[in-house]
Formats: sequence, C-alpha cells, structure tokens
Amino acid sequence: MAERQAKAKPAQRSPDAGHYAYHQLCEAMRQFEKAESIRPPGNDDALLRWNTCARMMAKNKLAARDEDRTEPVLE
Repeated sequence: MAERQAKAKPAQRSPDAGHYAYHQLCEAMRQFEKAESIRPPGNDDALLRWNTCARMMAKNKLAARDEDRTEPVLE
C-alpha cells in the first residue's frame, strides 16, 4: 500500500509530493525487508519490489526533507 501511495503522490503536484513519496517508499522497503525474511523458498517477490522502490527513488531523485534547513518562525 505504501508503494502505491508513493507512486500516486507526485501526480498530485503538491509542494511536498517528493518528500512524501520518499517516506512512503522507505516504509514500503521496510515492509518488503520483513517479507523477505519470511518468504517461501524461491519466492523473490519482496526482493524485486524492494529493488523497484530503490530504482524509483534514484530515478526521481527523491530524498528526505532536510530538517536542518527549516528556520524557526520568529514572533
């Protein structure tokens, strides 16, 4: 589900779409890692999905938001 949400978000063209997609792909990859550890012998689906997420991140240059760049609001 997280992978599908990540794929759909950039189409919405919201300012945070890239960061949201990155975090959703990270969540999907964590779930695929869990699935890989319990997979039946010969079933590489989780590994293949993990690789797809990694390629999407690289192709779209997705990255986490740099919290250090955020300036506090002055009152």
